[in-house]
Amino acid sequence: MKRPAPSKVPPSAHGHQAHHHHGGGPGWSVDRALEALESPERRRILDPESLWREVGLLPGSVVADVGAGTGYFATPAAQRVGAKGAVYAIDVSSELVNYLSERGRREKLPWLHPVRSTVEKIPLPSGVADVVLLATVLHDVPDPTVAEAVRLLRPGGCFVNLDWSKQETPWGPPLEIRLSPEEAASRLSAFGLKVVRTWDLGPHHYGQLLRRREEPSGSEC
Repeated sequence: MKRPAPSKVPPSAHGHQAHHHHGGGPGWSVDRALEALESPERRRILDPESLWREVGLLPGSVVADVGAGTGYFATPAAQRVGAKGAVYAIDVSSELVNYLSERGRREKLPWLHPVRSTVEKIPLPSGVADVVLLATVLHDVPDPTVAEAVRLLRPGGCFVNLDWSKQETPWGPPLEIRLSPEEAASRLSAFGLKVVRTWDLGPHHYGQLLRRREEPSGSEC
């Protein structure tokens, strides 16, 4: 899979490789991932709390963050769902999965469950999650990973796609491989999903809330 060159991966960027979208690719060290993905500048342009507010994530919900990396979105989700909920922080990197375990202990979030996956298989039951997050990866994630992410979604659940806007930005993936909201909706339609709503998330990203085509189009999860 492609990954932006190091010059295009500053503290605010969202590196990715396969479905490893938060961690910048299996070759990244934890230190490099933390530097790139947990900076104050990145939080300024891509606030994880804003995402979960827009989604309407409720206490007690079960979340699957496919490609959790350092826990940039998974940790705030765990804080929001509370002890009656659960967050599966899924990643291909064993180093980052180990880091997520340490972070969960450090932040006293025992319901944050790190999960090591592959591109082809996420070792969780079908329909396990109320909310599935796929962030800044749809433009180059392979079909088997998307299918696995959709498989985790329970009937009536919400699928959340977060991605880079299709415009020139100081950082991020090349413009020619980015997906517009319409292009993202078309790709996800092939997996039985329909867009309920789309919104801007900061200056460089957009979010989409999707449900299965045969289900009612509720606007919150």
